[in-house]
Amino acid sequence: LIERVKSTLDGNPGEVANENPSKTSVPASEPTSESAVGAKITPPVAKINKPVPTLPKGIEEPQPKPIPKPKATNLSNFVKIDTQKLDALIDLVGELVIAKSMVVEHPVVAGQQSEELSRELRQLSRIAADLQRNAMSLRMVPIRTTFQKMNRLVRDLANSQNKQISLVTKGEDTELDRNIVEALAEPMIHMLRNSIDHGIERPAERESLGKSAEGKIEIEACHQAGGILIRIEDDGRGIDPARVLAKARERGIIDSDFNGNTHEILSLIFEPGFSTAETVTDVSGRGVGMDVVRGSISRLRGRIEVQSVVGKSTTFSIYLPLTLAIIDGMLVGAGNQRFIIPTLSIQESFKPTASMLSTLKGRGQLVNLRGRLIPMISLCQKLKIDKGSDNPSEGIILIINSGGQAKGLLVDHLISKQEVVIKPMGDTLQSQPVYSGAAIMGDGRVALILDPDALGRTDSPRTESPTSSY
Repeated sequence: LIERVKSTLDGNPGEVANENPSKTSVPASEPTSESAVGAKITPPVAKINKPVPTLPKGIEEPQPKPIPKPKATNLSNFVKIDTQKLDALIDLVGELVIAKSMVVEHPVVAGQQSEELSRELRQLSRIAADLQRNAMSLRMVPIRTTFQKMNRLVRDLANSQNKQISLVTKGEDTELDRNIVEALAEPMIHMLRNSIDHGIERPAERESLGKSAEGKIEIEACHQAGGILIRIEDDGRGIDPARVLAKARERGIIDSDFNGNTHEILSLIFEPGFSTAETVTDVSGRGVGMDVVRGSISRLRGRIEVQSVVGKSTTFSIYLPLTLAIIDGMLVGAGNQRFIIPTLSIQESFKPTASMLSTLKGRGQLVNLRGRLIPMISLCQKLKIDKGSDNPSEGIILIINSGGQAKGLLVDHLISKQEVVIKPMGDTLQSQPVYSGAAIMGDGRVALILDPDALGRTDSPRTESPTSSY
């Protein structure tokens, strides 16, 4: 036994035959034969110079706990599928939802007083809604991959500008439509380049201001109000509204009589040709970048806002819908036609009085909302639609976010708020920037979806809208 122990300690264990492997030793009074000696000896990790301790008779040696193996992904639960087939399936589900709405709202069906029919229609609506929700979830992917791409961008730009910057990401598991995730990369790159170049100071300057030498940029994605909020915040020098206003007047972006509030002044950074950089570099100074960001977000049917505290922080907030296939919109009436406005762009709605309306030379009609003068756009006049009355106090004003500024959109009345399936427009209406899509309503007719940004910017006369009357 002693020879076997020595050989084991030297790294050459011999075969041990034992009928009861749990016994690690035998008393000295018992014979040390091959059958009786069943010492279970574990090969050592390192060389041991001490004698091997033995356990009393009848006490089993504790067995080592097995190391849990990493859980392998069960690839049999995944199926590779062509994205075109997936898009075709989602389109068919959208057609099914439209057909369901047409059946439910059909006059013959709506006029029936059968309780059993009503119960079956409700069951049909629930199944169609669940099918639509599950079909849309097939397009959802986490935003993690887009966030991870920004790590190298921040690191490279920080090194090139001799700055110390750390990137913090939150909400990487938030899921968005696959097309939105792919389209978000470009605007996020522009905003991060802007934060690194204009926002974060150099280490010496930060320390002189009482800040840490390392700047921080935080990107967060979360669900909010039925959509997605992406927030990009840096702890840099912030945006000075007075400097923005002076640069905008210097470049001719605004008139000399511009009297917007702080939010509207900060929104001027999204105008084409605007830049506060003193010199032109490969990162900034060319006046392009932030206008590209707003255009990209508008194409995704979202909006972007900026908030800043001078000397402390700047925050960009991007509000996006969950998917590009379905939009939550407000159905409004203008004359004998109806249109859909995305609810993400509507801040509030109210019925104006005659005392709230005024006309200013060179600026058109204005509405006084709690002491704030807001430019007003008449939807009927903008789209050349005939209406019964020209009195604005008989209509409804929607305060919309158009190009980062508040505008009052005058419509005749509000019809309903509902989710609609977006359909692409044909070549005939592609040249009309006011319309961003179309939707088939429950009665089988078409309602055009308005683009609030283009509606506020476009001043050219429009031909009569081809929307079907109702």
